[in-house]
Amino acid sequence: MKINEEYQLKSMGGHSVVTSGEQGDTILFALNETGAFLWKGIQEGLSKEELKKQLCLEYEADPEEEELIANDVEEFLLQLKTMGVLD
Repeated sequence: MKINEEYQLKSMGGHSVVTSGEQGDTILFALNETGAFLWKGIQEGLSKEELKKQLCLEYEADPEEEELIANDVEEFLLQLKTMGVLD
């Protein structure tokens, strides 16, 4: 799983935004804190399972919350794939 090189994560005015274009000047969408956390994990080469584990650790998830977090990670990755952001 790899982010298409056309897209970059930038911080603008305290917000995380995904940009594209040669200069990275076209803002496509914003990410919340969790989305930015997952984006950085993908950039680091983490697998889907590693992303889920790291997110559970980051938010000190209870066992009951782990399934919800796993579903959220799946949905986030599916959205990125659908938009062509993930190769």
